[in-house]
Amino acid sequence: MPDAYLHGYATEEQARLLSQAEHWREELILAGTTLAPGTRLLEVGCGVGAVLGVLGETFPGVAFAGVDIEERQIAAARAHLTGLGVQADLRQADALKLPYADASFDHVWMMWFLEHVGDPVAALREARRVLAPGGALTAIEVDYNTVWASPTTAALEMLFSAMARGIDSAGRSDAGTRLAGWLAEAEFASVDPGARNLSYSGADLARQTAYAAALLENMLPTLAALPGVTASQLRAGLADLQALPATPGAGLGWAAHKATAFR
Repeated sequence: MPDAYLHGYATEEQARLLSQAEHWREELILAGTTLAPGTRLLEVGCGVGAVLGVLGETFPGVAFAGVDIEERQIAAARAHLTGLGVQADLRQADALKLPYADASFDHVWMMWFLEHVGDPVAALREARRVLAPGGALTAIEVDYNTVWASPTTAALEMLFSAMARGIDSAGRSDAGTRLAGWLAEAEFASVDPGARNLSYSGADLARQTAYAAALLENMLPTLAALPGVTASQLRAGLADLQALPATPGAGLGWAAHKATAFR
């Protein structure tokens, strides 16, 4: 399976990644996260520095580093973090060949990264190598096969199915569910799968449907190329998704995992 970033590297996508980190700042990134001053933290697959920015603003005194395989993302991350006043050692590098000595970090962070990697266990083993004894790893992933809406429609079901198939075309749609097994295979200890069944209704629904719709709209060209799927069908499903907040009693949800493990 190739390592390919489904969403691409356009300026619009880079802006979406910044918005995405802000969207999940409290609920996923910071919830349950504690970093003591002096902690050496590496984010693998740091992209445009969106998550490092959130962590850097919240935990002063942490020594941050980030790697990404795409130099365009590293350049964007440097600009973003400089604007926030967050210092980080940013390098263009392959997750399977990290440019650091053994035991260089106290914490490794991965967020929506392993779903795009050809060999997640190899990436986790390399992350384990650069962790100091007793060091922690945090990995956040979604299982796209668990996305649901109520009330549902045939167009919505087709849209969600196409989304999972689209992720599978260049990665793993069930990465969240598989996280614990990958971590155990990579010889991490004290693995907590961190399962979180996210469910939104009422006042929260509009914000989450807008987020999901933006993500899906970004993916439409890829999804429309799948066998048995047309752009008009996808647009119909997207319209039904966007209509959910105006539907009495409606809901939307999916399963996410914020897994933690130790070397």
